[in-house]
Amino acid sequence: MYTKEAEFRTWLVEERMLNPETMSKDQTRKEFMRFVEDFNTATLPHEKFYNMETYERRMNALRAGEFVPPAEDSYDPEADMRAHKHKHKRAAGESESYLSREQLQELRRIQQERVEVGKMKLLGMEIKQNMGVRMDGTTFDD
Repeated sequence: MYTKEAEFRTWLVEERMLNPETMSKDQTRKEFMRFVEDFNTATLPHEKFYNMETYERRMNALRAGEFVPPAEDSYDPEADMRAHKHKHKRAAGESESYLSREQLQELRRIQQERVEVGKMKLLGMEIKQNMGVRMDGTTFDD
């Protein structure tokens, strides 16, 4: 509370329209908790409420006619969105599956056969032994 006292008092006067000299300790504590919440979520309405000393230096330099570069901690939402989109793009060489297209088609065919086998069993029909079974290319000889 003591390190941000200048910012807090400025916020009280300018934003909350309260006189910090006439407030009780309990009311001051409650207002400070509100200030801290806005401070931590970066929702304060002006940059001076984050660091009063830096803001005053910048304003004094501007009043003196010096060139002042923009604050280095400014937020660029477009850069953030580009980084977010780039993070979620797939790598060019990365594939969705370890199976080839033919293997995936074979699995779909087997799945369809299994559905058919289930329906045929319900109807009481005779079913081939290898229907709905995936063969991995090796044969078992007895």
